[in-house]
Amino acid sequence: MTGPVQRMLGLCRRAGKVLSGGAAVEKSILRNEAKALVVAIDAAPRSKEKYVKMADEKSIPVFFYASRDELGELLGKPPRAVAAITDEQLARGVAGAMERGDAGL
Repeated sequence: MTGPVQRMLGLCRRAGKVLSGGAAVEKSILRNEAKALVVAIDAAPRSKEKYVKMADEKSIPVFFYASRDELGELLGKPPRAVAAITDEQLARGVAGAMERGDAGL
């Protein structure tokens, strides 16, 4: 069964409003395109620190969700440690599902 967060991430992917992978996410943060970050729970500690610090500097919310394998699968990609949502409304939808605890894992 898929939960609300999984459905929202799938919607982001289909709408073309999600970027994944280190270089693409960093670029989106620096260009103020990222509206929220989703970081894999099992991402390397240094990677988590790096993305959280970058997001904090730009006041971008960060959510920890799923494993790298699961995050990549949800996005139709190989395993991914981080993804950036680039649409404000979709980012709010993901944030709402995360805050309600509707992870569905």
